[in-house]
Amino acid sequence: MLRLAAWRLCEAGIVPNMLIHDGILLEVRSKDEIAAAVEIMKAAGRDVCDGFEIGVDVDQMLEGGTRYRDKRPVAQQMWATIMRALQGIGEMPERKSA
Repeated sequence: MLRLAAWRLCEAGIVPNMLIHDGILLEVRSKDEIAAAVEIMKAAGRDVCDGFEIGVDVDQMLEGGTRYRDKRPVAQQMWATIMRALQGIGEMPERKSA
């Protein structure tokens, strides 16, 4: 289903940046492209699942230079641990408080 959706997105000129487990990371130019991508993904699901519609949602919209942040607490803890380790060996500057 994911590969079919990715192929159809490419055919529509919406090229995926990355396939992530059961999702697709896209870089789009407009909200119209987001709507088109959602419809393409729903259609791929229907085609693979004999008409059954699989839900599609937009998890995060990253705008203005923001980066992806995993919302799960375990992922946030893992990120904090990695950053502390990098700071501990001098490979990452410590953040200054504002």
